[in-house]
Amino acid sequence: MPPRPSTPPDALTPEGRSSALADLLRQATQASLDPEAVLEVAVRWCARVLGDGAAMWMQEPGDEALVLGPYAHRDVARESVTPVLPEALTAHVLEREVTAADGPAIVAPLRSRGRVLGVLACARDDAKRGYRREDAELVGEVAARVALVLDNARLYERVRIQATTLAHVDAAVLSMDGENRLRSMNPAAERLFGWREEEVLGRAVVDVVSAESSDNVQRARAALRDAGRWTAPWRLKRRGGEEFDGHIDAVVVRDDHGGIDGFVAVYHDMTERLELIATLERRAAQQAAVAALGERALEAEHPAALMDRAVETARSVLDVELAGVFELADEGRVLALRAGAGFARSQVGSATVPGGWADGQEGFTLIRREPVIVGDARRERRFVQAELVAALGAVSGVTVVVQGRGGVHAVLAAYARREDAFSRDDVTFLQSMANVLGDALDRFASDEEIRRRGLHDPLTELPNRTLLLERLAEAAERDAGPIALLFCDLDHFKTVNDSLGHRAGDDVLRQVADRLRAAVRPGDVVGRFGGDEFVVLCEHVDDEAGARLIAERLAAAFARPFRAGGDDHMLGVSIGIALTDSAEDGDALLRDADTAMYRAKEAGRSRIELFDTGMRAWAVGRLQTEAGLRRALDAGEIEVHYQPIVSTAGGAGGGAPGAVAAVEAVEALVRWRHPERGLLAPGEFVGVAEESGLIVGLGRRVLELACTAAAAWEPRIPVHVNLSPRQLLDKTLVETVEATLAATGLPSELLALEITESMLIDRGPDRLVVLDRLRGLGVKLVLDDFGTGWSSLSRLAELPIGGLKIDRSFVADLDGRGGPIVDAIVRLARAFSLPVVGEGVETPEQLAALRRLGCELAQGFLFSRPVPEPELLSLLRRSAVADHA
Repeated sequence: MPPRPSTPPDALTPEGRSSALADLLRQATQASLDPEAVLEVAVRWCARVLGDGAAMWMQEPGDEALVLGPYAHRDVARESVTPVLPEALTAHVLEREVTAADGPAIVAPLRSRGRVLGVLACARDDAKRGYRREDAELVGEVAARVALVLDNARLYERVRIQATTLAHVDAAVLSMDGENRLRSMNPAAERLFGWREEEVLGRAVVDVVSAESSDNVQRARAALRDAGRWTAPWRLKRRGGEEFDGHIDAVVVRDDHGGIDGFVAVYHDMTERLELIATLERRAAQQAAVAALGERALEAEHPAALMDRAVETARSVLDVELAGVFELADEGRVLALRAGAGFARSQVGSATVPGGWADGQEGFTLIRREPVIVGDARRERRFVQAELVAALGAVSGVTVVVQGRGGVHAVLAAYARREDAFSRDDVTFLQSMANVLGDALDRFASDEEIRRRGLHDPLTELPNRTLLLERLAEAAERDAGPIALLFCDLDHFKTVNDSLGHRAGDDVLRQVADRLRAAVRPGDVVGRFGGDEFVVLCEHVDDEAGARLIAERLAAAFARPFRAGGDDHMLGVSIGIALTDSAEDGDALLRDADTAMYRAKEAGRSRIELFDTGMRAWAVGRLQTEAGLRRALDAGEIEVHYQPIVSTAGGAGGGAPGAVAAVEAVEALVRWRHPERGLLAPGEFVGVAEESGLIVGLGRRVLELACTAAAAWEPRIPVHVNLSPRQLLDKTLVETVEATLAATGLPSELLALEITESMLIDRGPDRLVVLDRLRGLGVKLVLDDFGTGWSSLSRLAELPIGGLKIDRSFVADLDGRGGPIVDAIVRLARAFSLPVVGEGVETPEQLAALRRLGCELAQGFLFSRPVPEPELLSLLRRSAVADHA
């Protein structure tokens, strides 16, 4: 708190006025370091001397409003009363910047250095006591003196604050005179340049801190003088002469007349910042390089090209001389250079480095499974430098592992011919590149495996149809000379597969694949087309004899039994051969071989057939037959003819012409009323139906027609309907038979279903379940073509069979080897209480022989050919009359 002024006399003489002013200035000077204290001194002096109250109203720069500052009253009791500023008088004072009095009020401007800082206002409580002119002059003089002291106090405060700020800022600040001689430098500048202020005061600043050329200095000075401010990067130096990158921001200091009084410059050390910028730019470049490599990897670029791109990128981004990818080779004993940048072209793909722990940085990295940095190979103690790298002058290096999901793929390396060339950021970058490579190699391997699986049969690992056709096309492009395609289809495989189950069937197929691979020549391609079909592609086959020789070797592979389900099983193979020069279409060649194979099947199986042009017409005919048969099933072109099964005893007349035998049952035989070719026998279309799968629908149609017809016959006799192997595999067979009987009204005991012996070689549970369910419907099951299969007595006893039919081949040879076989079958049937039918009876001698052997039923052309239903009904009526006779 400033000292309170003493109380002057009521009236001031000129001498008293001077004394009072001197006292005021003394007190104000004592408080001059504190602007607020200066104002306090002034208002208290005015309140006491000029009474009764005084106040300071201050004006902030750029703001016209006046804010109440310190104020005082002569009467201490009125200290809490806030002064009121006479607005009109104050406006007049501020407008003219003069002191003015109006009765009991005086207002004087606080002016200093051409600026108005505020106003000093004095007021008396008694309005009748007005101020004199002398009082106003005194207040004006007080205001002028106080304004100057106040302004100086404020200036000192600003200087003090600025000095304190400069002492504590991190930036180096230098003040210079108009000749660029140093006036001052803050502590930060002393630390930056290594000089103490007193050591360099008065010296030219450029000699102390600048490392730029004199030309640059002159241009900078001219720019600063012209613009008043100049900023730019600048090469600086420390006390010891060490140069560094800096930055200058300089301004001109002008005097009151606008002339140049000097300069102030702020200096920054840019070393760390520039290093940081360089680091960030390098990181950005590295990240961009990793991203670019990743994009290439996602685009499925081939690994070899991706590795080449990776090493070139690593060498460029790291600014080094060498980069390489080393892959494991020779069971991990060495690492082979698969991609290299900076290496000789002859070294890439052939050069190696050791894979051991102490034999090189690359092997050490492989074993450690972590990045390894070498600052100077000449001082390295963990391992020796690989000769390949040392010979190229590498001094420092960094190596990282290219890791995959299943293990290490390779080692990615970068080398420089200078010491300590790599930072931790460089290691991170190189490892990121290695990670992209590792993922890409994993993805490529996965894609290759997917492609391999897509081109190979998963069961046998043989090429599939797609790959075989690719190989065939490649052979044609190579002009590999005559090509043979051998289409192989297994005989009787379905029996094994259906009887023993798919697992056993798969085992057999794998054995077949192994045998076929072993039977072909080196360079021949064995493929599986699915199911039990195999194809062999053979190049450089000179003629048909050469192709047959290969086919015979394939057929010989089936001479030994195949092991499946704990037993040995014999299989055959039907082989179709197609030969071509390299110009023929692969699909056409495959079609021709397939056609030849089907001809081999039809010719009796286990055969070799060579395709000829006639077969193509035959194959086209098969396709036309299949298409027509599909139409026939919907168009009502399927018919049923019937052949009687007669008793060999009684009214057969010994088979004499015109004689009528007693009809015991009839067999329903399918016919196709073709719109163009007329009535077709089963041999012309049933085989196609079996192969195409149409046999199920065809068999269902025959069953419906036969049951419908038999339900209306009088007298009623059983009707036999044949089941094909595919029908027996139909999961809806039992339901189909049951629904047909219900729809037609035919009693189940009048329906007999004939199945071949070969269909029942298996005792598989599924097959027996179907047979048991059919017998459960009341349907009779008859074993057709008995004697041609391999049924044993134990097997026959287990099957739900209600009758046997002797194959026509034995009946035709009754005078030879067939006689004893028929005799055995008849005795066997009698032992199991089964009726037996002799098929294919065409002569009275055959009928007489069957009678002698005890065969009670017969069927054949001797009695009747298969006839339409009207002729059958006539035959049934004659048979009934003969029985009554």
